[in-house]
Amino acid sequence: MTNFVELVYFLRAPKYPVIIDIDGVLLAAKSAKPLYKKLSQLDIVEKQHYDAIDRTGEPWTFNVMQGKGILSPFTFKNPPTKLKIIRWFNNRKNKPANEVNYSEKSLSSKKRDLIIAEIADRLLEAEKLTSQHRVASPPGD
Repeated sequence: MTNFVELVYFLRAPKYPVIIDIDGVLLAAKSAKPLYKKLSQLDIVEKQHYDAIDRTGEPWTFNVMQGKGILSPFTFKNPPTKLKIIRWFNNRKNKPANEVNYSEKSLSSKKRDLIIAEIADRLLEAEKLTSQHRVASPPGD
């Protein structure tokens, strides 16, 4: 596992919430401190680029170099479509078995930032329920 001592922004800070894809596991955070805490618990390969988006849908990249986690808007990717964002969420590795998919219908009437905010909220809620389940489950369960 690559450890990094701080989370820094290259050029400017993203507009939170931010969603980051670490090898199919989606993480969401509404500020830098919880984002750092979540990322520091994962096995992150140094110098590998991971996809991310901020509240506006702008593509970002995350990587670890020289002990720093760097979140940067410097990427050559186009902003993802609303459908791509939804499928990214629905097909993630850390999806709870009982979670209902985010609807792919009526996308023309929804704004991208609303979709991202709703998905970030669902990711945070799923994470909270998963951590409560781990605490409530007896060892060996």
